[in-house]
Amino acid sequence: MRAAILLCAVIAGAVVLLPSSAAVGRQKPYVLTALANIGTVYWRYDCVHFRSPEWSLGIHVFPTTATTSVSRRAGKVIGRRSAVQPGEPTVWFSFRPERRQNLSFVQATEPGTLRAHVLAKFSRSDCQSYFPPRLSVELYPR
Repeated sequence: MRAAILLCAVIAGAVVLLPSSAAVGRQKPYVLTALANIGTVYWRYDCVHFRSPEWSLGIHVFPTTATTSVSRRAGKVIGRRSAVQPGEPTVWFSFRPERRQNLSFVQATEPGTLRAHVLAKFSRSDCQSYFPPRLSVELYPR
């Protein structure tokens, strides 16, 4: 009886420690680029749960900068965050299968408005951290 209870406890512990199916396939975030005085742009991929690969972009605004508005365009889908606060945890946009994803940033400060655009062009092979997407970055200083 004691051995059966011990066996059940070991099996239950193993099940808790195994990664969930939701965690498998969605990879940790990788740095895509950093934008001067704005923040760091990240990317991640999910090449397991869908028929075709999907990618997600995220932004972490530097703690010593100003509130920034961010929008992401992936195909016809547009997502907006009107106020990303400095130092706030990384803001992620949803996973999308579109291979062209564009982030636009606007940061208003006393000296002027800072704007930036990041265009990530994914390909089917972008399912490994060592295959980042093709990237275009434009920064429009004050």
